[in-house]
Amino acid sequence: MRNMLNPFELEGNWYKANLHMHTTTSDGGWSVVKVVREYRRRGYDVLALTDHLKTNDVRGLSDERMLVIGGVEFHPFLSTRAVQYHFVGLNVPHDLHFDDGEDALGCIAQVRRLGGETILAHPYWSGLEYADFCQFEDLAAVEVYNYAADENGRSVSENEWAFALDRGWKIPAVAVDDAHCHSGPSDAFGGWTWLKMPALSADNVVTAVLAGACYASGGPRIHDFRVEDGRVTIRCSPVVKVYFKANSPGLGRRRVAEVGKEIRGYSVDVAKNWKFVRAVVIDAQGRQAWTNPIYL
Repeated sequence: MRNMLNPFELEGNWYKANLHMHTTTSDGGWSVVKVVREYRRRGYDVLALTDHLKTNDVRGLSDERMLVIGGVEFHPFLSTRAVQYHFVGLNVPHDLHFDDGEDALGCIAQVRRLGGETILAHPYWSGLEYADFCQFEDLAAVEVYNYAADENGRSVSENEWAFALDRGWKIPAVAVDDAHCHSGPSDAFGGWTWLKMPALSADNVVTAVLAGACYASGGPRIHDFRVEDGRVTIRCSPVVKVYFKANSPGLGRRRVAEVGKEIRGYSVDVAKNWKFVRAVVIDAQGRQAWTNPIYL
C-alpha cells in the first residue's frame, strides 16, 4: 500500500502541469513545436506529450522555465466487453512502442520497468466502472477531470475515483487537458495538476504523481489543506461551495456561500468514523478543484 503525502505539508515549489496532450504526431491539430510554445506562453511548468501509441523525441524542448517529458497514450481492450481502456504512460523513452489492444497489465508493467508510471485516463468518458479497473493496482493515478471530455458532458470522473477510495485503494487524482486543438485551443488550457516538488525534473514529476503530492484543478487554487488538532481546514481562492468528503456515502461536510458572496476557507472537526478526508471546491463559474485524501 503506497504512502500518500500531503503536498501542503511538504517543502518545495508548486509547478503547473498538463499531463495529457496530443500533437500532429498522432491525432492532434498542433505540431510539437507549437504545442510547446503555446503551453510555455501560458505559464505551464510541466508538459507531457502523450500521443496515441506514438512517442515524441523531447530532447531540446525543455528550458529553464518549462520541462517537457515523454509520454504515450495506449488503449488495451477489456476482456469482458467491447470497450477500450485509455492509459497515459508518463516519462517513457522515445523508442517505446505499443500496438492497439495490447495486454493492459503487460503495458503498465513495461512503463514502470522503463522508469515511468501509468495514469488511468477519463474513466467516465470511457464508460468504465470501478470493477473494470480495480485489478490495476500499479496505476499511479486516475484522471478526476479531463477538460476535452467536457465536449461530451463526461469530463468529471469523481464518482469512479471515489468508488476506488471508498474501497480502500490509495490512488491519487490528477486533472488534464487531453487537448487535441483541432479547432484552435478550444480543448486546451482547461485542466491541470499542481505538483509540489523540490525541483523541476522528470523523476520528481513521476514521484509527485505517485505519492499524491499534487492537486487537480479546472480553475480554483487551493492554498492550504491539512488536518491539525482534530480539525480539517482548507484555504482557497474565492469559491461558492466547499465539500469535505470522507470514506463512505453520507460522511463529510459542506459549506455553501450566501447569494452574492464567496468563500475563501472552511474548517470543521474531523468525525471519528472518517478514515480519510478530501476536499472539493467549486467557484462561481462552476469550475472545480480536488485535493487528494489525507488519511487519518
